[in-house]
Amino acid sequence: MTNRQFSSAPVTLLVSGAPASEPCLPAARPPRRLDAGAVSAALARTAGRPRQAAARPARAKEFLLVELYRSYRPDVLRAALRAVRPGAGEELLWQRTADGPEGLDRVLAELGHSLATGPRLRAVLVEDRDGAAEPRLFVGLAPGPPGRALALLQELREALAHPPEPVTVPTSALQRELLRQVLGQPDHDGRHVEQLSWHWHGPLDTERFTAAWQSVIDHETVLRAAFDWDEDGDGEPWMVLHERAVPEVTRHPHGTADWEELLATDRRRGFDLRRPALLRATLLDAPPDADEGPATRVLLSYHHAMLDGWSVRLLLQSFYRAYLTGGVLPGGERRPDVRDHARWLQAQGTDAAQQFWSTRPGATAVLPLAPDPRRPGSGRARRRLTPYEAVRLRGWAAAWGAGESSALQAAWALLLYRAAQSDRARRPARSVRVGFAVTVSGRGIPLDGIDRLPGALRNPLPISVRLHPGTTVPQLLAALRDGVLDLAAYEWVSPGQAHRWTAGPRGRRPNSLVVLEHQPTAAHHLRLETDLAAHGIHVESPVPAGTFTSYPITLAAHYDTTGGLVLTTTHDRTLLADQDAVELLSQSAHLLRAFPDLPSGLSTTEVLRTTLAGQPAPRLSGTEGSDATPDAADPSGPDGPAVRLDVLHRAGRPGAGWVLLLPPPGAPYTRFAGAARGWPGPQALGVLRPVGEDPPAVAAYRPVLGPLLESRAPVALVAPPGLGVTAYEIARLGAPAHPPLVLLVDEEDDLAAVAALLGHRT
Repeated sequence: MTNRQFSSAPVTLLVSGAPASEPCLPAARPPRRLDAGAVSAALARTAGRPRQAAARPARAKEFLLVELYRSYRPDVLRAALRAVRPGAGEELLWQRTADGPEGLDRVLAELGHSLATGPRLRAVLVEDRDGAAEPRLFVGLAPGPPGRALALLQELREALAHPPEPVTVPTSALQRELLRQVLGQPDHDGRHVEQLSWHWHGPLDTERFTAAWQSVIDHETVLRAAFDWDEDGDGEPWMVLHERAVPEVTRHPHGTADWEELLATDRRRGFDLRRPALLRATLLDAPPDADEGPATRVLLSYHHAMLDGWSVRLLLQSFYRAYLTGGVLPGGERRPDVRDHARWLQAQGTDAAQQFWSTRPGATAVLPLAPDPRRPGSGRARRRLTPYEAVRLRGWAAAWGAGESSALQAAWALLLYRAAQSDRARRPARSVRVGFAVTVSGRGIPLDGIDRLPGALRNPLPISVRLHPGTTVPQLLAALRDGVLDLAAYEWVSPGQAHRWTAGPRGRRPNSLVVLEHQPTAAHHLRLETDLAAHGIHVESPVPAGTFTSYPITLAAHYDTTGGLVLTTTHDRTLLADQDAVELLSQSAHLLRAFPDLPSGLSTTEVLRTTLAGQPAPRLSGTEGSDATPDAADPSGPDGPAVRLDVLHRAGRPGAGWVLLLPPPGAPYTRFAGAARGWPGPQALGVLRPVGEDPPAVAAYRPVLGPLLESRAPVALVAPPGLGVTAYEIARLGAPAHPPLVLLVDEEDDLAAVAALLGHRT
């Protein structure tokens, strides 16, 4: 059997090299397991062949090939190979795809060639291109003394039998809150997935592009990190640091994909949070332009639980340096990294932070919502201030000792004040404390090198400001500026912690987020542009597409390449109607354009009457609290309502109704995954899931259930026996003439009987 025959034959061990007329091992009885005697005989036979001093290289072309029938994870394989060959500077494990026996032959021939000129030990994990067959693992050893080859194989077997413990890192409180919002959610709709895109003008070598990202991954611990957690819901998730990760780079030729569809598909795809490299690149060739030359649209996607926008821009600078040097980035791993940041967080006591937040009053008016669970998904809208308008706004804010971020927050605070006042049936309140969330960089902590550390550091924290009819815009700017500056010492506190520690039982959790994107300063940025230009390459600044967060609406601003200020809103359609979100965005832009022309002494009431006269306020679903009349219950959470409707299965037909599950306290997010797959319908299946750690009040279910109960479609509440009273109280929120059905079940398997029962009722 020659090396052109072994890939399709049932052998485990052979010696392969250049095509030979004689079999390397007897084809009649190939060994099925690693046979030390067969290995020794094959090596002795190879070593005993006469050498041609002038024609043969120093190392023979023949090599020992072993196929391992047991599957191993790639990180375990790499760790075992590194243990056998410590200090090896090359990648000892390849991952290849092959199409049939001939494709496998080509992969193994490549392996043999590399062993003739490279390391003496290397493995290749070969996957079937169509995924029809299980991956096959081959280990190749260059020939040498038989005893040494056998010793290497034995060391490899021992290393595989006793893999090293993975390096784990505790997650931050912010990461745990982000993960709780996405784990076990079958319809996450790309939540917390951010996309940056830009044009690359000039030649783009895909192989060099991939190699450059591989070099960045090798240097950045955060790009080799992934998450893991207990499926039963016990304990907190943690980070796992892998020794190796591979970049995902996909290139689409011009005309093979639509850009907007590509963006939407990529966002919906999300990430497998248990796999490292929570960052991927997609390339789409632009139409050829005779004047500009070749161009490519680059899309970079990442997950906010591992990276933020500041971090990705840092990584881009490293990537460009690697691309300019042929795909190789000099130096070792970056320090500090996520391990150092985790150690710093663990060393922080919470007494001072609790003292700080306990002195901050909570907001009593947040953005009113009009939930509509029948409209799933996220919405996005965009408005733009011209470069001239952006410069005027920045200069006006600076004249009052503030930045454009404070101006953006002031516009949003005025809209919340207007919404709260228009929502009151009686005379408007004299004073209202409005609240929303703002982002802080998370890099104001005393850790050396934190400004160059990539990770999930950008943090949304609540802020509130008191407004009354006589408040002027400069006063509002100063209050917001000072409030954000006060957060600087506690940027590491998570939004959930901040709300729990905030003073006052009437404080409401913000349900809107305001973000101004900033880029890290880089002294060598001009040098990079010059070096890229020397290669005929010009790259534009990356533009964020807008992240679908767990806040009902997020207002984000960034500067484009021309200096214009782009405003983008992303919102949850089940919690805020498209029309209301667009109105909020348009009115925000209108206020920002009007601010520089307003007299400084103009009061809040006069500003709103002057700038927004005749423009509608958002449609509201209930009464928001004021300082004089707090709400009886707080249905909002730090990132949305206190109760969220997670849709597990869509309705089979219009009007089929809903089956809503009440999970027991402490149930994992994956509890009903099996029930969703086997749900026969036709009713829609959903989970009424509390957002916070404490059980919500019954009134907190009203914003979610109200539209469902008013639609007069049949609704059934399914609860375990321990929640029977709670389910009954929730059912009383419906009209007495059309109450929901309450069912108590012991196991998820009983849902089939529930479906059959409801099928007879409808």
